[in-house]
Amino acid sequence: MQKILTILIPVYNTEKYIKRCLDSVLLKDVLEQIEILVVSDGSGDSSVSIIKEYQQKYKRTLRLIEKDNGGHGSTINVGIKEAKGKYFKVLDSDDWFNCNDFKKFVERLSQEDADLVVTNYRQEHVYNEKSILNEYNGLEEGKLYNFDSVDLKKLKGEYFVMATSTYKLEVLKKSNLHLLEKTFYVDMQYNIEPIINVKNFIYYNLDIYRYYIGRPEQSVNVASFVKNQDSHKRVVKYLIAYYNKHQEEYSKVKKEYIETILIYMLNTHYTIYCEYETNYCNAYQEIKEFDKYLKNESQFLYEKLNAFGYIRYYRKNKFIFIRYFNKLYKKIYTLFVKIKRKLGV
Repeated sequence: MQKILTILIPVYNTEKYIKRCLDSVLLKDVLEQIEILVVSDGSGDSSVSIIKEYQQKYKRTLRLIEKDNGGHGSTINVGIKEAKGKYFKVLDSDDWFNCNDFKKFVERLSQEDADLVVTNYRQEHVYNEKSILNEYNGLEEGKLYNFDSVDLKKLKGEYFVMATSTYKLEVLKKSNLHLLEKTFYVDMQYNIEPIINVKNFIYYNLDIYRYYIGRPEQSVNVASFVKNQDSHKRVVKYLIAYYNKHQEEYSKVKKEYIETILIYMLNTHYTIYCEYETNYCNAYQEIKEFDKYLKNESQFLYEKLNAFGYIRYYRKNKFIFIRYFNKLYKKIYTLFVKIKRKLGV
């Protein structure tokens, strides 16, 4: 009999967290209904040894796959290929599920047939003991929405992310989803590419996913964005090409939805070079080239970004302030904005 849900757990050197992760899903009440695929991405610590102990105890539920290191995307690619469940969900090995709501989730999922099931997630800022719930307040609990006709205002500018998304496995396979390997930020591919084949979705107001934030810098990711800027650029360009190729296949609603995600990503990309990068010569060269690329690839997305004041002003000055007067310009611009607001201009 087919399992109702495959949970993919990518693992890379998370020996400190893997027990918490596995204990949160290997629950007596749901063992017969779920499949756990644990994919070790070339882990060099004791993670695999710990997983093998669990595998001995849960032979009918847990399967371990070991592979060479290829990045987060490669583990999801393997998971989609090997999964046997009706639905598919990713749980990173340093994160965990809320057991009570997870049990309710599996029970409801056994009666479900929507292409995409959306739930809530919670950011656990362990370093300062803050817990922040992220939910879709504009959606109606238990209502099946047609993705081609849903009112996107209900999402209030938000979109469905990896932590909140449970796709039908057949939707992922039909989408030919293959995430970029040895690359960061591939979760954005996961958020965008399958949508073309999602006819409908349903929202469960369940607080399931626990996203672990153990260090202050994780909540901002400034250093990470700068360090991995090439990965971000690679994913952004890949998704723009994907959007250009498929935009005529999208309904009006889906097109607007995908554009919302792309504009979010593009704003982040410009911010990396206009705000975060401290090598100003590099930032200047990178953002000039990228801005030219974007204008050539998508005039629509290019013009949409003018809604962001800092991008509009940098473009007006041909980004020259980034190279020579970046710190001073930021201070002057911030002061200028404050004055305008006070004057009501």
